Amino acid sequence: MVVELLPHWSYLGWSPVITAAVAAAVVSLAMAWTTAPSAVVEVGLGIVGVTGLWLAARVARWRTTSLVITTTRLVRRSGVLARRGLDIRLDRINEVSYHQSLAGRMARTGALQIEVGGEAGVVVLDHVRRPAAVAGVVHEQIAALGRSARERPDDTPPAGLPAMPADPVPRRTVGERLVELEDLRRRGILTESEFADKRAKLLDRL
Repeated sequence: MVVELLPHWSYLGWSPVITAAVAAAVVSLAMAWTTAPSAVVEVGLGIVGVTGLWLAARVARWRTTSLVITTTRLVRRSGVLARRGLDIRLDRINEVSYHQSLAGRMARTGALQIEVGGEAGVVVLDHVRRPAAVAGVVHEQIAALGRSARERPDDTPPAGLPAMPADPVPRRTVGERLVELEDLRRRGILTESEFADKRAKLLDRL
């Protein structure tokens, strides 16, 4: 795995704003109308409860949605109970671009547009944090995959000889992974908390 990202907080939509506004309105009403009938209080609390559940559901969906870029694939997973997935091989990607509105540029979010060969066409991934940097990571991995394919030796045995088993692909060391994580943090693709969490997991392997 090269990088794993949660969606931008804009994925939550208006649910945090509306929940906070409703809660503030109910509290203000309760303070101003101290003799309000119990039915009014119950209705107000019910509205707060509904908006709170809406916010909780959006947060749960946000926490269970991720975009993962590996050295060979781009993977999108989402869903709390029912899971949905999108798995694209990097060698099938023809073009990667991104789009940001003015508000998206200010919030550092946008959409990735991925042109995939075959019937898939263009795949759009919304609410991507720092889409320009993420698009750059995808381009880097596609280029690295192309270099690896060009540098791979021709292991086809002469006619009549059995094929030799391929050498195992060497694993990257923990030190190399830490250097990659530091680079992703420096470029703003990983937040400080994500960097610290992944760094701790790597150090546990030592």
